[in-house]
Amino acid sequence: MQATRIARSATRSMRIIALPLTPPSKPINGKAPEHLTYYHFITPPESTNKSSWSKWAIAKASDLWAGLGKAPEGTWKRKAFLYGERLVDRLDFEELALKSLDPSLGPRLSNIVHASGKEKASAPVQIPLVFPPSACTSPLPHLQSLVEKRTPRHKKGFIVWLAVSPLTAPFALIPIIPNFPFFFCVWRSWSHYRAYKASQYLEGFLRQGAIVPQTSAELDVIYAKYAPKPLPAPPAAAASEKSPPPSEHASPPNDSEHAPAGEVAGAQLLLTKDAVPELQRILDLPEDSTFASDVYRALEQARLRLEGGMKV
Repeated sequence: MQATRIARSATRSMRIIALPLTPPSKPINGKAPEHLTYYHFITPPESTNKSSWSKWAIAKASDLWAGLGKAPEGTWKRKAFLYGERLVDRLDFEELALKSLDPSLGPRLSNIVHASGKEKASAPVQIPLVFPPSACTSPLPHLQSLVEKRTPRHKKGFIVWLAVSPLTAPFALIPIIPNFPFFFCVWRSWSHYRAYKASQYLEGFLRQGAIVPQTSAELDVIYAKYAPKPLPAPPAAAASEKSPPPSEHASPPNDSEHAPAGEVAGAQLLLTKDAVPELQRILDLPEDSTFASDVYRALEQARLRLEGGMKV
């Protein structure tokens, strides 16, 4: 299958899988329509011979956090773990997706950016942006808009949380319990930094035109198979009996008057959560991949944003 080849070819190159979550919004002020989209980045596997202190620290922190989750119910360790997981669920899925991208595993921007006077490479680097054409048009404009908004936001978040972290030092005086406020500030700063570097990395390739949209018939099949049932239509007949007939001089009804700008009236998700296991299977992702939990989180946040009337 093509989608399986997408993942397996990642041993040689990087690819981006775009999964639209909501229908496109109405264009505003001439801007291209946007939609909530989850991006999954497939990169070549990390070399086992390559190691660094930062990767060692991340692995150590992950092991310590997993240890808290294995603590008995009712203990402060278990409560801290559950509270931390709830905090993660509240983070924007766009940030979590960006910080999952490790630029060191993808192609180098220097491979396509050359100094004046030097010859360009005969085979330019191209990063496929795979998407289901039935769910949206090319997601390239949306990805461009996303990184333009996220780059300064995550840069500011990185600096602010790093500056706040020393203020939590007095909490270290409390015995027995670790200094959770300090660790949280450091973790938020690190998360923003990862998302900032990933966004900056993608922005460079977008500027060079190296990210190329690529349709996928396999993703189209999944979107058709796991599309939510349409919302029930309002009882128009009953409403027309109770409402007086409109005046011949009255203007026709306009649905856009009753919905916030940019919001799709009656919009609903494009996928159900039942699609996640099959998506993970056809993309041939490893069992320890966070893909499933990340997509579940993105679908839930997209649902809440639609219910809250937020712009999509």
